[in-house]
Amino acid sequence: MIDSLLGFLTLHPEYIFLTVFAVALCESLAVVGIIVPGVGLITAASMMAGNLQLNVGIILLCAMSGAFLGDAISFLLGRIFQPHLPHVWPFKQHPDWIESGHEFFIRHGGKSIFFGRFIGPIRPFIPMVAGMLAMPINRFMMWNGLSAVIWGLAYLLPGYYLGEQLNIKWLLSWQGLAALLVISAVAVLASYYVKHSKQHTQKP
Repeated sequence: MIDSLLGFLTLHPEYIFLTVFAVALCESLAVVGIIVPGVGLITAASMMAGNLQLNVGIILLCAMSGAFLGDAISFLLGRIFQPHLPHVWPFKQHPDWIESGHEFFIRHGGKSIFFGRFIGPIRPFIPMVAGMLAMPINRFMMWNGLSAVIWGLAYLLPGYYLGEQLNIKWLLSWQGLAALLVISAVAVLASYYVKHSKQHTQKP
C-alpha cells in the first residue's frame, strides 16, 4: 500500500503541490486557521516532497503563495465587513479573538502582520483586524509578502531536507506514525504548560 502511494505521488506530484498550497492558505484564513493543524500538515507534505525529490522551488512557491493569499483574503474580509464582524458567528461568541488581534496590532503596528504569522492562536485574526482598522493596503501587502516568503523558507525547507534523509516507508508505518503521535503530544503538552505558566505569573 505504501509503495503504491509513493508511486502514485511520484507520477502525480501536483497533489503534493496542491496540498501545500491549500494548507498554507487555510491556516492563514481567519477562523479556519485555528482549526487546521497547519504546521503538522505542512511538515508532513514537505518531508514527502523531499523524499520524492520534487522541485523545491515549486514547493516553496506553493507555500508562499497560499500563505500570501490567505492573509490577503482575511484582510479584505476585515476591510469590507468591519462593522458587522463583531456581531456575527463565531466572533459574537468569541469576542476575545478580535480583541487579542486588535491589542497585538495596536502594540506592533504594521510589523504585526509579519510577527503575527509566527504566533499561534492569534495568527489568523491579525490580517483581518488590520483590514478592520483600515491599514493602507500597499503597506499591508508589503508586510504580507515579506512574511509569506520568510514563513515558507522557515517551515518548508527543514521538512524538505529532512525528508531527503528519512525512510518514508518507515515513517508511514505504524511505528513511524506512533513516533509522530508521541512527538505531537509532547509538543501540545509543552505549549499548554508554557501558556498556563505565563498566565499564572501574570496574575497579581
